[in-house]
Amino acid sequence: MVNLIDVHCHLGEERILSNLDREISDAKEVGISRFISNALCQEEFELMNSRQISEFQDTILWTAGIHPYYDKSSEDDMESLIKFCDEKKIIAIGEIGLDNRKDNFEWQKKILLMQLDLAKSYDLPVVFHTVKQYYELDKILKNNFTKVRGFLHAFNASQEIFAKFKKYDLGFSLNAKPPKEEVIHAIIKHGFYFFETDAPYMRPRELNEDFNHLKNLVWNVKQISQKSNTSLEILKERQYKNFCDMFG
Repeated sequence: MVNLIDVHCHLGEERILSNLDREISDAKEVGISRFISNALCQEEFELMNSRQISEFQDTILWTAGIHPYYDKSSEDDMESLIKFCDEKKIIAIGEIGLDNRKDNFEWQKKILLMQLDLAKSYDLPVVFHTVKQYYELDKILKNNFTKVRGFLHAFNASQEIFAKFKKYDLGFSLNAKPPKEEVIHAIIKHGFYFFETDAPYMRPRELNEDFNHLKNLVWNVKQISQKSNTSLEILKERQYKNFCDMFG
């Protein structure tokens, strides 16, 4: 039986980190075997080598990036990112992208291009964060990085946006707030998809919890299974294949 993989979570966030043993134990009990954690600032970068994380080294994989919205992310982190690439400590650059909630588009674009260059140089996938800037991201990729590979984290956009991005070597990662059912059907038919919690963020409204737990990935995938009329085993097997194809 294939286990689930959480391709996008934040193990460095205090609500998860303060109870990491229990979070991972509870997730493993329901069939989740691997976690890809995003490091978005220097203090989270340092977790990669911490004693607290070391006991889970066979369970946790890392990505790192300068986020377009997160206040603790800094352009000064580029040096650390390059070091991580050299030392092969991360499996992807991210999460990176564009976010219209801040009025600093030129800075966001500059940082995005720098990190896309880095991903290209080290042949690494990219994890994209995009909030109401899909058309701008498409323009940047079309003009500069048509061979980009990776996935769109927390994808919940329209059928039109899906059609634009499926032409790239990019998967679509679904969580507790997925797109409309017609888009879910299109993504599952397309076949290049992943599942994530974004824990502790993106808490399922239907669950009466203070924050999103790692174990809730199972709840997410069950919702996608019901909405797409696709068995859980098929969804898990396809995600596992996609994971292996992208990350080895």
